[in-house]
Amino acid sequence: MIGFRLKLKHLSDGRLFFTIPLGYKLLLFLIGLLILISLIITRQEGLGSIFVRENTIPLIICFLSFLGAAYHERWIFDKKQNQIVHQNGIFALHRNKVYGFSDFERIEITQLGMIGAEQNKTIIGKMSFRPVWSLLLIEKTGRIHKVETYKRSQLQHAERIASTISAYCRISLKNPGDA
Repeated sequence: MIGFRLKLKHLSDGRLFFTIPLGYKLLLFLIGLLILISLIITRQEGLGSIFVRENTIPLIICFLSFLGAAYHERWIFDKKQNQIVHQNGIFALHRNKVYGFSDFERIEITQLGMIGAEQNKTIIGKMSFRPVWSLLLIEKTGRIHKVETYKRSQLQHAERIASTISAYCRISLKNPGDA
C-alpha cells in the first residue's frame, strides 16, 4: 500500500510547508501513464479504441492514478502573516481555509480512539483496530483538525513534527505522555 505521508519543509521565505511530497505525485502519474501506454499498445487492431469493455478495470485504475497525482493537500504555516492556510482539492479546484495562530489552543498528538469513546466504538466496529497516532490542531472553540496520522512506531517522528510546528507558531503542544 502506498501511504501519502505529508512532509514538513522550511521555505526560503520563512514559512513552514506541510505537504504531499512531489515523489508520490510523480509515482502515481507514472503508474497511470504506464497503464495508459500499455492499453494503447495492446489495443485490438480493428477497434482502434482503448474504451472497450475489457479495459474497464485498467482504465479505472489509470483514472484513479491520475486523480491521485492531481490531488493537492498542504498546510502552510506563515509567521509573518500569523496564519495557517489549509489547502486541499484537485489542481485549481482546491479550497483554502485560513486560520490565525490565535484561533488555536494547542497542537496535540493522540492515539486514535483517545478523542471520544463513541467515536472509537464506531471505528473499531467497522475495521480491525490498529493503534495510530494523530497530529491534531485544536481550536479554542474545541473544533479539531486532523493534520496527519502516523503508525504506532512513528511516534517520535510525529513528536518532532508537532514540536517544530508548535515552536514556529507559538501554539502550546500536548504530547501523549503529558498529563
